[in-house]
Amino acid sequence: MPQLVTACLVVFAAGFSTSGTAGGQASAAARPPHRVRLSPPLASTADSTQHWYARPLTTLDGTIVTFDTDQLSILIGDQTAPTRVASERVNAIELTDAPADQVAALDLFHQGDFAAALPALVRCISDQDASDRPPVWRQQWLSMMAAQAALRSGRGDIALELVRQLDARPLPLMILGILPIDWTGTVGDDPTFVQTAAEHAASDSLAVKLVVASWLLRSPKYRSAAEAALVRLAGQEDRRTIALLARQLTHRTAPPPVIKANLNSIEAEIQQLPMALQTAPMISMLNLVRQSGLEDAAKKWQLLLELAAPTWHPDLPPDVTTP
Repeated sequence: MPQLVTACLVVFAAGFSTSGTAGGQASAAARPPHRVRLSPPLASTADSTQHWYARPLTTLDGTIVTFDTDQLSILIGDQTAPTRVASERVNAIELTDAPADQVAALDLFHQGDFAAALPALVRCISDQDASDRPPVWRQQWLSMMAAQAALRSGRGDIALELVRQLDARPLPLMILGILPIDWTGTVGDDPTFVQTAAEHAASDSLAVKLVVASWLLRSPKYRSAAEAALVRLAGQEDRRTIALLARQLTHRTAPPPVIKANLNSIEAEIQQLPMALQTAPMISMLNLVRQSGLEDAAKKWQLLLELAAPTWHPDLPPDVTTP
């Protein structure tokens, strides 16, 4: 697999979900190429109407002009000037007619064939001439999906290398929301992953440090170091998103009495996250309350994920419908 990483060194992967297939090309032709799903503007903390329910999203159909860490601009209808929205409000982007190779690669991922999905996702970018590659925002999302496929196919080294490359430039929240973080506590059972993570703990990339710390939380040997790393990441002020995600991971090793005592404040923390980042911490929270024996809280979080998951995430059950 070394050639896989080498191929990715020259590109950064892309951010979108697909709704078009070869069979739907005729109907897709009449629709704009992009459908963007936006979270509502951040509500005031004094807004008493803010509750735990599925908040309405805004949908924009049009042609994306630019999408980066600051804003998304999209031409809608006959507009001559694009509509601009803050990047952190972008939850998902659908393509009405995705390229066949990308559809095939993503189908492999969703079918659970991660070993095949990994090279297929990379080929969607690396096999294209520079002028034919997807826009950078799409390359970033495809690459982060490849990192997820690497995580799930036992290639921790590939996952961390992809994260390191992606972290060389700012990433929209929609893409950072699917970093290959171990939100469910399963990676620590694999000694190969633990060793790989330990070897990358001194990385210059804060995103790699975050992912590595999540992989080491269940390791008896490295747990204390991982907890300390998360506290440092949560306290740094250079990368707000990394700090927010690290803060959520600090709850993963809290004992049941601490989870029970701080349940309301942890819920409030998740609710205050941008919607593009909420789903993974919600999944983690469901596991925590289950492990803590909080049955009522577990039922609530289960329903929230089944009926009101803010965005899609690879750790969601395949039958969960998201906005």
